[in-house]
Amino acid sequence: MDGTIELFNALKGPKKLDIGPYPPMQSRPLIEEHDKMFRWYDYWIKGIDNGVMDEPAVSVFVEGSRELVTAEQWPPRDIEYRPLYLRPRRKLSTEPELMGAEYAAPDGFYQAPLTVTDKVEIISWSTPPFEEDTEMIGTGAAHIFAEIDQPDTNFILRLWDYAPNGKRQLITSGYLKASHRELDGRSTEGSPVHPHTRAVPVEPGAIEEYVLRLYPFANTFKPGHTLTVELSNDEPLADEHNALLPPDAFHLPVGRPVTHKIYRDAAHPSRLVLPFTTRKPAADG
Repeated sequence: MDGTIELFNALKGPKKLDIGPYPPMQSRPLIEEHDKMFRWYDYWIKGIDNGVMDEPAVSVFVEGSRELVTAEQWPPRDIEYRPLYLRPRRKLSTEPELMGAEYAAPDGFYQAPLTVTDKVEIISWSTPPFEEDTEMIGTGAAHIFAEIDQPDTNFILRLWDYAPNGKRQLITSGYLKASHRELDGRSTEGSPVHPHTRAVPVEPGAIEEYVLRLYPFANTFKPGHTLTVELSNDEPLADEHNALLPPDAFHLPVGRPVTHKIYRDAAHPSRLVLPFTTRKPAADG
């Protein structure tokens, strides 16, 4: 979807962007979208005036609220990027940590190679339950200050919406190979871009800031729900999300043991930067 949105923003002339619900994934060849496609082609190829060009250019299904939002641009609502800071006791907070690393000691995890274990180590941080509907639409970023004991690792981050009954739904994800941490000039707040033109090994034992791009998403966190972010360096082999994926959809695992220390103190403000919506445009349906 990231590439589709990038293409939509770059195209000049008449265009449409339609983002549907997920999961479940739509079947191929996208039969659920055929009526929309045929109306488009009927207008442009056959000259049938069916009103398709009078409708908003962008249509986005918002998870959580199960609302269809329409507008002329992506994102379909005005947004404000706000941070959620990683804090001790596995908490996410709107307020940054005030203590230094000597008191707010880093979190950490050791991942053995998947050649010797099938256990993927995951650490997580969660918000308090939301008190009102909280909508987010757009891309996001994760700023992770970390120390590793190898020249490279993977950072795999997943955002979940947890219901009060414990049921959860994946909202978005981000992936970064530590040696590809460089950013380029296209990066903006909440929308980092990595050129991936070279690998720069990490100095073992050095604290580095890694900025992960969180892929575009649209979700309303309902009252009583919580946002949980999970961090690992491999992907779980089977869970309620990955069970939907084909075997070739997984990232290559790291082939060596790696110890990770995740700093989130006053000098190392590890945080999520997320696209909170602020108002509804007049074109909104």
